Amino acid sequence: MKLYSILQTICVALALIIHDGFAQDTRANVGTGFVVAEGYLLTANHILRDKDSFWVGPVDGKKWIKASVVKSDNALDLALISAKIDAKPLPIATWSQVPIGLDIVVIGFPQPKLQGISKKITQGIINGNRSDRNESFDQGYFQFSAEVSRGNSGGPVLSPDGLVVGMVQKKLDAINVVELTQDLPINVNYGLKSSQLIEFLKDTPAHVSARSLSLQTNLRPYQIYAQTEGSIWTVIGRKLSQGEIDAENSKAKSGEATNQNSW
Repeated sequence: MKLYSILQTICVALALIIHDGFAQDTRANVGTGFVVAEGYLLTANHILRDKDSFWVGPVDGKKWIKASVVKSDNALDLALISAKIDAKPLPIATWSQVPIGLDIVVIGFPQPKLQGISKKITQGIINGNRSDRNESFDQGYFQFSAEVSRGNSGGPVLSPDGLVVGMVQKKLDAINVVELTQDLPINVNYGLKSSQLIEFLKDTPAHVSARSLSLQTNLRPYQIYAQTEGSIWTVIGRKLSQGEIDAENSKAKSGEATNQNSW
């Protein structure tokens, strides 16, 4: 019990640090997105929800490209955005070929306010399908063990051959679990299956076909990173002030609107 108390104290202390540093900003959300077709990126909808201005980048280390929402789904927490990004689309895997226990990597922008806006890669496996009292076995989510943090949302979960098998979306609240069960879960995360991504995209300009998974191809994490990182970007949703909205409208009327910004 003493050990549990020590662990709980540590977890609470860490939670305070994380929440203080990463409380959801009412003005801006930061997440990850990846290219699925020329000029189109897939990301998590909660990054953009209730925001007025959307940006993708950074290009050349400082430029941000203005984006627009093409389609969104609150229930699936998915959004398709368009932006003038020159990057190769990432192929999406056929989910029915994805085995439990498959090695995977996640690439994204975790904790950008602490770690900066630079891509990070973590490694894990697909642990199983998500199933609880509120969801059926095939609800559309799977559990994986690669480490993720706030900022990874919307990023791709990648197979050993570099295909997208899902999107990072949810993370178990370890602090609440400790309080309820006196057990500390480590890296219990959930992704949306690739089958859901393809279904979401089928009636959009970014319609894609599933790619067969090659279980014989086992790239190392650094090879997967080198192969895919150019297609993975930071996505920002901003809430504009009334003054900024007025300025945007004025530029649009005068024909001075721009698709680039440097922050």
